[in-house]
Amino acid sequence: MMLKVWADGVLSGRLDRVGSDPRRCAFAYDPAARPSEAVSLTMPLKLAGYEYPDGLHPVFQMNLPEGRLRAVLERRFRKTVPGFDDLALLKIVGPAQIGRLRYGEESANAGGTQPMQSVAEILAYGGAEDLFADLVERFATSSGVSGVQPKVLVRDERAWSLSGDGRRSLTVRGATHIVKTWEADEFPELAANEYFCLQVALRAGLPVPAHALSDNGRFLVVERFDLDETGRYLGFEDACVLQGLPVAAKYDGSYEALAKTLACFVSPGQRLQTLAHLFRLLAVCCALRNGDAHLKNFGVVYEAPDHPVGCAPAYDIVTTQVYLPRDVMALTLDGRKSWPSAKVMLQFAQRHCGLGGAQAREILSEVADAVADVGAGMLVEAGMRGGFGPIAQAMRQVWDQGVTRSLVE
Repeated sequence: MMLKVWADGVLSGRLDRVGSDPRRCAFAYDPAARPSEAVSLTMPLKLAGYEYPDGLHPVFQMNLPEGRLRAVLERRFRKTVPGFDDLALLKIVGPAQIGRLRYGEESANAGGTQPMQSVAEILAYGGAEDLFADLVERFATSSGVSGVQPKVLVRDERAWSLSGDGRRSLTVRGATHIVKTWEADEFPELAANEYFCLQVALRAGLPVPAHALSDNGRFLVVERFDLDETGRYLGFEDACVLQGLPVAAKYDGSYEALAKTLACFVSPGQRLQTLAHLFRLLAVCCALRNGDAHLKNFGVVYEAPDHPVGCAPAYDIVTTQVYLPRDVMALTLDGRKSWPSAKVMLQFAQRHCGLGGAQAREILSEVADAVADVGAGMLVEAGMRGGFGPIAQAMRQVWDQGVTRSLVE
């Protein structure tokens, strides 16, 4: 099964299996490809191409659906697609991906248009029917997005910006937003959980995608940060891709190595800002006890590989410890996955992020203030959302513990 790979609407190359080995894949650039059509910062143009010994190359498996979304797609296609595997799955969701790459016979510009869905309708929905089941039925095959949490990509019928900045270009033919929900028997009130965690990140000075919580608390709608105002999709690569690792290795490694990776791939003029961003984000994750800050939840964005590269906004932040009381960090810090003390945090800031002690302490103080401010508002909101009350109370307790442990000397 050969797949054409398109970068920003231009044919970049072809992806296929190697001989009879179902696990080994090879990618070869098209002879006419230019440096701007490189598929990854880790895979610059070269005639020999690239082979990967264990499935799809990291950049090609980056957006493969997981969890409920993958299960739906497997049920729908396994009988009709011989040898259904990751390459087959990539072909199905290939026309709709996070980032600038697309897969299939036609380019993103020549391919089909994604159906429209009113984001305002999702945010205001109060019906008894399972709206998310309907969204999955309609958008599963056009949702090239990773993550175990139930989610789909949708194209807003008005291309409206959640941030209130106005409409995007109506020439956008692909998805404009990510819609997330939760399973009541696993992670109750997960949408509200993530919403308030993103609010903390925003209040703490981190860039975050525009986002909104539905009136019934069932859905978190997040605006795609890889889509610019003109309707063009930006390049995005997570830290798994940058480190040459498969998705299965997203919990392997350390935050120290992550700092080196981001510093290596962002443009020189962005390094200090990126490392300060990383430290601030790590402080938020420790304070909120987000044990899912793995390699796929950090990344870089760019217009093209030969253009400036910057750090991606903060995203996918959740207080996991309310569901997993003994949860630990996703990666190691100072050789351990236990929640760090403020002393360890300050050492990381100075040794690996290039920050001075006073600057690092100021960041920790700003994050602590953000947690306190948002936490107070969250409890008020919980009083108006009956089902969210117990989770909100538990989150606030966890947040107080996180601040005391990791932000206060």
